[in-house]
Amino acid sequence: MTETSRQARWQAALIGALTASLLAIVLGVPSLFFLAIVALGFVLVGQASSTPILGSDTNTDSADTAETGTETDADTGGPVRLERTLGETRLRPGESVTVTLSVTNEGTRVLPDVRIADDPPADVAVTHGSPAFATAVSPGETVTHEYELTPPRGEHEFGPATLRLRSLPATAVTTDEREPDGDTTFACETLLDGFPFQDRTIQFVGQTPTDDGGSGIEFFSTRDYRRGDPINRIDWHRFARTGDLATVEYREERAVTIVFVIDDRLTHHRETPGGGPDSFDLTLYAASRGVVASLENGNRTGLATLSGEAWIEPGAGSDVRRRIDAVLEDTRSPASESAVDDPRAVADGGEQPTANASTDGDALATDLERRLPRRAQVAFCTPLLDDEAVDLVETLRSHGRSVTVITPDVAAGLATASPSMGARIAGLERANRTAALRGLGVTVVDWNLDDRISIALARAFRAGTGGGAA
Repeated sequence: MTETSRQARWQAALIGALTASLLAIVLGVPSLFFLAIVALGFVLVGQASSTPILGSDTNTDSADTAETGTETDADTGGPVRLERTLGETRLRPGESVTVTLSVTNEGTRVLPDVRIADDPPADVAVTHGSPAFATAVSPGETVTHEYELTPPRGEHEFGPATLRLRSLPATAVTTDEREPDGDTTFACETLLDGFPFQDRTIQFVGQTPTDDGGSGIEFFSTRDYRRGDPINRIDWHRFARTGDLATVEYREERAVTIVFVIDDRLTHHRETPGGGPDSFDLTLYAASRGVVASLENGNRTGLATLSGEAWIEPGAGSDVRRRIDAVLEDTRSPASESAVDDPRAVADGGEQPTANASTDGDALATDLERRLPRRAQVAFCTPLLDDEAVDLVETLRSHGRSVTVITPDVAAGLATASPSMGARIAGLERANRTAALRGLGVTVVDWNLDDRISIALARAFRAGTGGGAA
């Protein structure tokens, strides 16, 4: 709804004009009338200025005519067009989106004072710039303003922007709330392109290469011919050259069984100081499309949480994917729920001591081990903020499990130029835990948020899936 108003900004000038006129008459000094004329001129300019028009709205024109006593049209300011453009509408956790506001003067008069305040989503932090700005706009000119948002996981929607125009003397004001043209929604989604499965396969056809020969598409080796070998696998070139029969072996592709384990312990996640996704959002990010990549590779895939609230038996097909997607969609961030009561929810490096951490980690691993299938690999998604996570992995390794740890480094990805002492200590402790895991022969995907997760995974591939560096 458009609101118009007038502000008595020149009352002091009017009082000054009257005072100067009175003194000129009383004292008989005609020159004082000139001072009164100057002051009165400011008053007349303010009163004569028309109310700026935001658009070609007949109701606004009628109201302005009734208030000022003079007819105004689009020539007195002209319509204003507002547009919002987003750099990206589908973001990965940790990424920022640039919001560009454009205001265009489609009239024929200069707009001397244009003020715009955008309405970003309430739960999204403004990490650079401001959603509000003021400018002057010439006829036909477009002025742009940018600011950045770092959203948490989920769908987000902008509210209407507030647009305010002032006349040159600032006595006439028009205010309106309107939806800018262009983008109004965006989402922070979970995307993961691949996952470094270790070579522990099961006897189901899949897309994970093994070190075994058999039927497949990639050459593996040759062996002596055995009665019953398929004709299409006989090495006829060798037979023509030597007269000996040989059979070609191809690298077999089999499925793996992998269970993605999400660290959902309430007190072991924290929010980022600059806003954006917290450590739990990033943990879900690492797990969600890793599940999709695993299923698309033909692997038997399951999902578990340390709390035991979620357990999906490893399987294949669209039904498993739907069930896992439903669990991930319904999972809320424990850090956001505990941010008020738990000081560790903020990433300042603070960590309260945990009593008997090794026993807790062992207990978690023992409980998880009871649920896991015999030959299943574990993809443990955790921010790695405590020693219990290391104890859990060590216990799983002692049971012969192949474990890959995916850990988002919140402090490294979102650190300020001068991190606090607590943040530096927390970073060193996390680095020690990462080194300890690699010493156990665990593949650690140490994800710096400045890079995409696919880059961290590629490093894990290059380091070797059986090793521990990533």
